[in-house]
Amino acid sequence: MRLRQKIGPVVLVLAFAVWLPSASFAELAKWDQERVTALGTELSKACDALYDTFLNEPQQTIGSGQAKDYLRLRQLVRRIKDQAKQLSSALAKGESYDQTLPIYENLMTMVRDAREISKRIFSSNFVLEKATAAGDVLQRISPYYDPKALEGE
Repeated sequence: MRLRQKIGPVVLVLAFAVWLPSASFAELAKWDQERVTALGTELSKACDALYDTFLNEPQQTIGSGQAKDYLRLRQLVRRIKDQAKQLSSALAKGESYDQTLPIYENLMTMVRDAREISKRIFSSNFVLEKATAAGDVLQRISPYYDPKALEGE
């Protein structure tokens, strides 16, 4: 009787593991230090352009209803620029996937947030376009960091 009680959960776990979709076992693109480093450099330049474009936009005045978002975006764009430089530098030094993954993940989140905030506060699309350009570079580097990125290919 006790043997059945111990075997039951094991069988259930094995059945669940077999049932898991194959995407959960997807692999990353083979790490190519030279290619990833080149993309890191390109990303840093795209993020510098985002920062410069943001600085050229008119500052939202206090009490405009958009001042908090403007200040939040200013800080976010500054962090994006700094993180992109950090990623580029780390890759140029030969740092690996494990060493640079947290930077990549932060950048993905911050660029997405910058796009959303810029849509709310600017009537022009200049900042949005630069954030999208940075996001495009991140998408090209994604197969080296995110196994789901290869599913669409």
